[in-house]
Amino acid sequence: MRLSRFDEITLSRLLPEWQTPAGVAAQKSETLVDMWHLLFCTGDLFLPRRLEHWADHDSSAAVERGPGPKPPGAGYPMLSSVYRLTERGARLRDEGLDQLTDAPSLPVAGTEAYSASAPWVLLEDGRLARL
Repeated sequence: MRLSRFDEITLSRLLPEWQTPAGVAAQKSETLVDMWHLLFCTGDLFLPRRLEHWADHDSSAAVERGPGPKPPGAGYPMLSSVYRLTERGARLRDEGLDQLTDAPSLPVAGTEAYSASAPWVLLEDGRLARL
């Protein structure tokens, strides 16, 4: 199973070195335009929340979180934490998911990606289907 396009882009932009969400969003790479197209739909604050979801997901997290240059709760969500991709995160990015629960759930258009209780998938031809 592949990651959602948002997660695929996000994990491809994360590095093994610490980055703020602002740094992830602004990093120059071939996925810069794709990232911004998705952020135009979700809002820029969706990125730090999604990184938090990945960091909090399980004990062998795909993303690690550390304290950022600005204090949490001071109105700087794009700068209050730093994140880096773990070896497990790189494997999920490159090889996909072994099971739905490998990724934190992701609300999308009235459904939930990676939901074990209501598993929907996007087929190669663009149709949605239940597993």
